[in-house]
Amino acid sequence: MGSARESRHQVLLVDLDGTVVDYAQTERLALHEIHRRFFRTGRSEFLRQFHAANEPLWAAYREHRITLAELRLERWARMGALPPVASAFEDALGRNVTLFSEARAALRRLSRRFRLALVTDGIAHVQRAKLSRTRIGGFFEHVVIAPEVGLRKPDGELLHHALNLLEAKADDALMVGDSPVSDGGCAEAAGVDFCWVNRTGASPTPGIPVHRTVADLGTV
Repeated sequence: MGSARESRHQVLLVDLDGTVVDYAQTERLALHEIHRRFFRTGRSEFLRQFHAANEPLWAAYREHRITLAELRLERWARMGALPPVASAFEDALGRNVTLFSEARAALRRLSRRFRLALVTDGIAHVQRAKLSRTRIGGFFEHVVIAPEVGLRKPDGELLHHALNLLEAKADDALMVGDSPVSDGGCAEAAGVDFCWVNRTGASPTPGIPVHRTVADLGTV
């Protein structure tokens, strides 16, 4: 499919983690720090336990079965850790934030052609720390962090909120994100086209319409 430069879209609603931020690397570095500071189990077992606790809780959060506050503590409680570990992990995520190699140049280019808003889910102070450390906030007219406005992905109202700030219409917008479930689901619910940043060559998610698929942010 053609690039965004050839499209009718005037507004790009851009996800953060997994799209602009290399979240896998960011999380890997943060977990390494937490394992070293707080745990005595082997690293492989520590990582297995964390992902076994974390991923189902995020699924429950997206389905409105738990709150973000519950998720933050419960994933560590399941590993026998106290709340200070949760805070240390969140701080480590902010310190270890890593952008994808093409992200800064891509945002600079896209911001000259389109109106950009960042639309991200997750723990608000962690997302703010990532933006502060990477200094990418200036590329966006608005930054919408879901829990700050009482919403979460894949709620379509989250994109409607961003569009209202931009005084833009859904037909003019393209949601750019790496997650068909969170970003694509959000776009579908809001009536916004979805550009899937598919870095791994994954298969499409049934039931999630994709307007365009790209390999990275540089090819949007």
